[in-house]
Amino acid sequence: MAEGTGTGTTGTTGADTPPVTPDVTTSVTAPITAEQLAAAKPVLQQGLQVDKAEASNAAAKLDAAADSGKLTLDVDAADALIKAVDAARDQVMDLWKRATDQLATPLQLGENPVAKAISARFSDLAVGEDSGAAKALLDLFKVLDDISNALSRNRDTIRDADEEAEKSMKNAGGSW
Repeated sequence: MAEGTGTGTTGTTGADTPPVTPDVTTSVTAPITAEQLAAAKPVLQQGLQVDKAEASNAAAKLDAAADSGKLTLDVDAADALIKAVDAARDQVMDLWKRATDQLATPLQLGENPVAKAISARFSDLAVGEDSGAAKALLDLFKVLDDISNALSRNRDTIRDADEEAEKSMKNAGGSW
């Protein structure tokens, strides 16, 4: 832009600089009926509950195995697995942070009561406290955190046992 020509917002003819327009976002949505929405919600809720139950059950089994000593990993393998689980957990949290605001944005279906009701229903599906997609992400985060904690406890138990065995061996005159 030449010196002294301005920004194109005032005092110009518009021939040399385009007018500044605010950022506008648009979205295209396919029409959905209240019946379709009502039919989809139970299916989505059931799927989320089944997945959550399976993940929680798996985490509880891992936790119990780590506590009982049935889960054994060498320290390096445990560290690598903990690092992978923590990375996955952090990705889920990042996704939750990014998605929550976007999912909570009301749909722009119109200003009539039906459009507002559909928008509210979608918002509940997305970020509802009991069954929303955002809650499912938080539940997954908690499961991954539990797995990471169980693996860390197991790794620490193994490390402590190795250190104790090394100490005992050295006290007995052996070498490790």
